Amino acid sequence: MTTVQHGTKITLAEYRAMDETDGGVWELVNGELYQMPPATAEHQFLIDFLARMINNLMESLSPAPGLAFTNIGLAISELYAPTPDITYVRYENLHLTRGGFMEGVPDLVVEALSSDRQRDLVLKRGWYAGAGVPEYWIIDPVNDTITILELSGSDYVERAVLGRSDTLTTLAIPGFALPLEQLFGNPMRAQISDR
Repeated sequence: MTTVQHGTKITLAEYRAMDETDGGVWELVNGELYQMPPATAEHQFLIDFLARMINNLMESLSPAPGLAFTNIGLAISELYAPTPDITYVRYENLHLTRGGFMEGVPDLVVEALSSDRQRDLVLKRGWYAGAGVPEYWIIDPVNDTITILELSGSDYVERAVLGRSDTLTTLAIPGFALPLEQLFGNPMRAQISDR
């Protein structure tokens, strides 16, 4: 579970001004700070692997059409600034990233489910849809699936639920195709999970 820092509500400007030495990952939710618990090794492995696969494709293209960032703050309103596990931004929108924040709408966000599943499945889904993020992926490490949500009007519709035998593709990142066995069946993940 997240830790709520009780007290006076803060502004988005105060949140952005926080020193990165304040430790951990913080999110601004309804004007209050939430400290996120440390990610498990498996959670971090899945996020790092997926971000690396996206950026490997970007490096192979000239010019790179975009970049995937891990744990960059997303300033979606004066009261909400979540920190998605992965934020993908097309090249023409890179100017919206300043320091540890993105001051606009990314092209894609990714969250890996943690013990606080309600937060990613309901709360963040609503925040990202409200902000106009066109695509939202939810990685479920328990069931080895990725749910692809696409914005339709003001809410997300489920495009697909992909498992180990499927290949992950998206219009947001042309040319990206990842057989999910490489992610979920990765021997390095198995070593982490066995600990």
